[in-house]
Amino acid sequence: MKPQPQQHSHPSARICLIYHQGGFGSEDANALEESIIHALRSGYRLIDTAQYYEIEDVVGRAIRNSGIPRSEITVVTKFWGEWHHDPAEALRISLESMDIEYIDVFLMHWPWATTPSPERKPLRRHESPTFIDTWKMMEKLVGPKCRTIGVSNFTQKTLEELLPFATIPPAINQVELHAFNPNLKLVPYCQSKGIVVMSWSTMGGEASGSNLILHHELFKDIAQNHGCSTGVVSLSWAVQRGISVIPKSSSPSRIAENIKLVKLSDEEMDQINNSHKTIKRYRIADHISILWKDVDGVPMLKGWTKVDFGWENEDGEWLT
Repeated sequence: MKPQPQQHSHPSARICLIYHQGGFGSEDANALEESIIHALRSGYRLIDTAQYYEIEDVVGRAIRNSGIPRSEITVVTKFWGEWHHDPAEALRISLESMDIEYIDVFLMHWPWATTPSPERKPLRRHESPTFIDTWKMMEKLVGPKCRTIGVSNFTQKTLEELLPFATIPPAINQVELHAFNPNLKLVPYCQSKGIVVMSWSTMGGEASGSNLILHHELFKDIAQNHGCSTGVVSLSWAVQRGISVIPKSSSPSRIAENIKLVKLSDEEMDQINNSHKTIKRYRIADHISILWKDVDGVPMLKGWTKVDFGWENEDGEWLT
């Protein structure tokens, strides 16, 4: 079902994220375009991207060259902190970059803001524009060029602050979610508010390069039970929880594989739900070094602490 103005979008659980962090040549751009076209022709109908990835132009070109009607494709993109003061301009830039008539879902990439380019100075938690200020500006964008709006990397804490001021509630909250950071409290909270949870890095992705979600015996045994890969196990686990997933892949075989989900047993679901206790707990965002900086000895992500985000309380207890 296509999202309409001022209505919630309910994307398919079998959706596609293919991105490159920018700085690539024409050969890589062509390969990325071909992988997106392959995904669309394989049955995927949602593409997630962002201005920060620097590939919106490639995404738009792939959509136009895919032969799939635009009306059948849901396009999600996100704007960075420097545009919190002017999301209308951010929308204009994304539309121009992708060269498409409209964006289906426009997301605030993070709740934090910075000053405009070129300074891009991180703003503290309650400095203006706050994410509430930005959301009120985003609500004015909903219409023919922007079908609906949402957020990314929000928690119960930030959503509880936003929702009382929202005339249009967020359609989506896109968050890091995998077996070692399962968001067992955040997901039902969002669902109770009618907000679709869309997970990024559902198959894990540790900074060290060692991804236990793909290689630990727990996940390998479950995969063997179903004759599938450990990646498909992770995607199926999330979808069975009512979460939309956006697996990233440029491999034609993986693109074809990831769309074929399996039905996990209650016992298998419980094992995965509890693996953050039995194996390890890990938040990928803690290790994205370009975002973090110590301020007076306190690690801060673009001027925010983990308590500011609502990830943890003052005692370091995880809240999501």
